[in-house]
Amino acid sequence: MRKMIVIFILLVVSLSTLVGVFMEEELTAQQFGFSGKVNTAKIEIVKLGAELMVSDPEILTFNQAGFMISRETEGGKTEYKYDDLGRLVKKEFIGEEGSVFQRVDIYYDGDFYDAVAFDESGIELERTRYWYDTEERTLVFSVLTETGVSTNTLIFDENGKKLESFSVVRENILELETDVYIVVESKFSYDSYGSLIGERMIVRIRKEGKEQATEYRKRVDILSRDDNGNPVREFHRTEFLDGSSPPEEFIYSREFTYY
Repeated sequence: MRKMIVIFILLVVSLSTLVGVFMEEELTAQQFGFSGKVNTAKIEIVKLGAELMVSDPEILTFNQAGFMISRETEGGKTEYKYDDLGRLVKKEFIGEEGSVFQRVDIYYDGDFYDAVAFDESGIELERTRYWYDTEERTLVFSVLTETGVSTNTLIFDENGKKLESFSVVRENILELETDVYIVVESKFSYDSYGSLIGERMIVRIRKEGKEQATEYRKRVDILSRDDNGNPVREFHRTEFLDGSSPPEEFIYSREFTYY
């Protein structure tokens, strides 16, 4: 059970920043670990084991300034729009038929911004407020769910890459009639090109006064790069530090093609 929670967190937690405003995902070529100029990059996961997480090839397109303007898979496309200051102001989710089925508008005000999701009819679905500090390079936000709430703090380096993250998740387990607290601490490391090469995470699950902890290490080996220094092939492996073997879907290779 503990490892299933760790796996779920690993799949959904991915946060980063844009210029002086911290955002919820990677938005620049530099944040993706590309060191040379990139217009379009295709990312494919190559199966190494008997099982593999479901993942379509992804095509990322960047503008001349290095900001991502589209992210496309076989199932659809996401388009990104920026203001004159280079801040993300809109995300549009486009289905296979070519129509927008959901969008996120971002409204800036001082040292916070609101990300508001709307459906295709313009009805508001959810709203999240993010507080950022450009001097301390931090992002703080909370997310409400049907069964609980998570409070998150992230710390970034001067290039907008995550250095550390800290999350406290409170979930109400109806079957047990109790609250479960999940505390997640992560630290990230990069090579001289700016590519992610490691993540160390500790997950603590607290229930009824007792705590269980799981620690894992994600290692990324850059196997080859192109003449511009951009990664061509990576090997990813997640290791549980209690000595047990990770699921096969957490051992895989990523390959990059540039256009």
